[in-house]
Amino acid sequence: MNQYDVVIIGAGPAGLTSAIYIARANMKVLVIEKKDVGSLIKAHKVDNYPGFPEGISGIDLYGKMKEQAKRFSVEFVEDTFFELNIEEDVKEVKCVNNIYKSKVVILAGGWPKNNSKKLPGEKEYIGKGVSYCATCDGFFTKNRVVSIFGEGNEVAEEALYLTKYAKEVKVYTNESELNCDKDLKEALESKENYSLVCNAKLLEIKGSDYVEKIVFEKNSETEEVEVDYVFLYLGTKSNEEIYMSFAKLDEEGYIITDEEMRCEVEGIYAAGDIRAKKIRQVTTATSDGTIAGMEAIKYLSKKNKSK
Repeated sequence: MNQYDVVIIGAGPAGLTSAIYIARANMKVLVIEKKDVGSLIKAHKVDNYPGFPEGISGIDLYGKMKEQAKRFSVEFVEDTFFELNIEEDVKEVKCVNNIYKSKVVILAGGWPKNNSKKLPGEKEYIGKGVSYCATCDGFFTKNRVVSIFGEGNEVAEEALYLTKYAKEVKVYTNESELNCDKDLKEALESKENYSLVCNAKLLEIKGSDYVEKIVFEKNSETEEVEVDYVFLYLGTKSNEEIYMSFAKLDEEGYIITDEEMRCEVEGIYAAGDIRAKKIRQVTTATSDGTIAGMEAIKYLSKKNKSK
């Protein structure tokens, strides 16, 4: 598990600007990004960013910003963020492929995802058998039948955690095998209450007051089985579901911060298009990133002095 001074979620202009400022202060910085995702890289031409009299394509501007960040030893990883553990002073940034520890987290993931596509039955049963966090709801699965849908180390770790409580833990993946670290796979396979279903795609969640059944497709055949809990790691969570435990959101799903880009929990900042504000441009994103970066530096400096 890698530990950093700052983990930045999002490699747009806000995240990259923060990364540059913080790394230049000789702090260890990780940027978590998704390949080919972001409004900047999709821009055909940016004509209103200072310093480029002939304009510049979004992908080229992104490339120059990233190249500059790398010059200051900023690390980059392609992964998908889904949960933040804030119980300890050093925070755990949980992603699909790994968990990263950090003293400070800057959220710079762009536009909100309140309209993320939901599976039939998913929204209706959130909190009634549908969950996105095994460590949050694992205790409630005691002696119950649990299904988990997803891929990677994230799913393996959450499934392993649930084997301590549930009567039966069945992992469903749309791959031909569960792709995770060897030690995780061996630990899971040693559990008598664990099983794996490959080449499976979740179609629907059914129930009455609570979840009762799942419908999935396997090898072009549709199957329906009884379950008590469904844990989803499919990238379908909205901003509200991801951030509400440590940040305040407005009605449209944007994160509300103060002028220093601080969220409600100490050591967490938000910058760029994800933040509640009136104007969203590359220039305003870099401005947010500058402030978040400098505030993070001040926060960490004070923490280090108090030790």
